[in-house]
Amino acid sequence: MAEVETTQGVHAEAQTEAHAGVHRHPAPTNFIRKYIFSIDHKVIGIQYLLLALVSVFIGMFMSVLMRLRLTWPDHHWKALGMLFKLGAPDGVMLPEFYLSLVTMHGTMMVFFVLTTAPQGGFGNYFLPIQIGADDMAFPTLNMLSFWV
Repeated sequence: MAEVETTQGVHAEAQTEAHAGVHRHPAPTNFIRKYIFSIDHKVIGIQYLLLALVSVFIGMFMSVLMRLRLTWPDHHWKALGMLFKLGAPDGVMLPEFYLSLVTMHGTMMVFFVLTTAPQGGFGNYFLPIQIGADDMAFPTLNMLSFWV
């Protein structure tokens, strides 16, 4: 039987070389340029995911406040009165404050969680890797889109 040569190793090396491209932008030197105003797609994707995670916790806090109001509508919560002096005077949540919590909770969860995490976070992090690109098409515009 003739020996069959496999080219799997050659393809793997060529693939590694093709994806090991050099970024077009220089490496950041300080914390602010590296993590706050980065133009690297992975860092921007992580920023979107962290924003979504923080928004989840804020939305959950609003949900807990709404459930407290629904469960005990006339209960005096001292901590609530200290946190929200106008919305809960004497620790009793006003109906207007409850309605604003419902609106803010819905807005926060839809716009900052359901759209930010899958599209902004995973899209920025994984899309260039999946298509074999070095970075996003316009890295500076990508960074500005997070901050705007």
